[in-house]
Amino acid sequence: MKLKQITALGLFLLLASVASAQITPQRMVIPRLYQQNYFYLNPAFAGAEGRKELGINGHLNSLGGKSSTAPLSVIAHYQGYVSETNPNGIGIVGVYDQFGPYWLGKLGFTYAKRFRLGEQSSLAFGAQLAAEYLNVDLSEKTSEEGKKMVGHDNDLRPDVDAGVWLKIRNFYAGGTVASILAPNYNLIGDAEHEGIRELLLTAGYKVAFAPEYSVTPSVFMSQALEDGEQEYQFGAMANIKFLTAGVNYRGQFDKTAPWNVSAGVNIKDNVQLMTTFDLTKEHAGTPKPDSQVEANLRIRF
Repeated sequence: MKLKQITALGLFLLLASVASAQITPQRMVIPRLYQQNYFYLNPAFAGAEGRKELGINGHLNSLGGKSSTAPLSVIAHYQGYVSETNPNGIGIVGVYDQFGPYWLGKLGFTYAKRFRLGEQSSLAFGAQLAAEYLNVDLSEKTSEEGKKMVGHDNDLRPDVDAGVWLKIRNFYAGGTVASILAPNYNLIGDAEHEGIRELLLTAGYKVAFAPEYSVTPSVFMSQALEDGEQEYQFGAMANIKFLTAGVNYRGQFDKTAPWNVSAGVNIKDNVQLMTTFDLTKEHAGTPKPDSQVEANLRIRF
């Protein structure tokens, strides 16, 4: 066989192997308590409530420690103060997400510019530049395969989110395009993952009956921009003095855990601690899953 034919055959086999390689889509972590994580979901949220904020959110798929596709995720954030004299908001977001043999770490820096539209109204635009690190434990991933591997593989990639946030008195609405760079995590074999561009939309209205009594209904939608289906969540959060309670409906896309209920304390609107858990059921032959649980702490000052 001539050299040109050998080269052509080699290139063909290489292209065929690349084309057949399995790339797993990597979507953004959406917290159950989305109302308490707006800054993580939308960089333009910085300063929307006129105060600095520290927050941490933890998620477990099962308190019983059973096998899970996403056993643990932690989100932490800080957003700076935005005022009439300082319309520029900065912040930082950190994420740790463990799923199966993988874990994803993210560190993002945000910038938002807020424009006043009136005494209690504003419009903001924001962006987040992040570094994302994906790691796979090869021994865990190949534990059931014939040829077991050892060690780890990992990759570091940049990513960008962009958002807009509108506030008109007690009404708010926001939109985010997440994972704009669609990072490709170049891992060994079929461990390769690719970030998926997503559209996130939310809106809500705070109905205040008295200074310490209010209800805030809201809606949240997420959708992968390429051939993705719209996934809706509908929620309501009630504040009665120092107590907070809420309920979310996710049954449009999650048939085995259509509801999650939450409760917590809200101390003078400065310190808020919330927990939530799923109400699960069997559906169409799918067994009843373990309830996923989540906790959130926000400190505003």
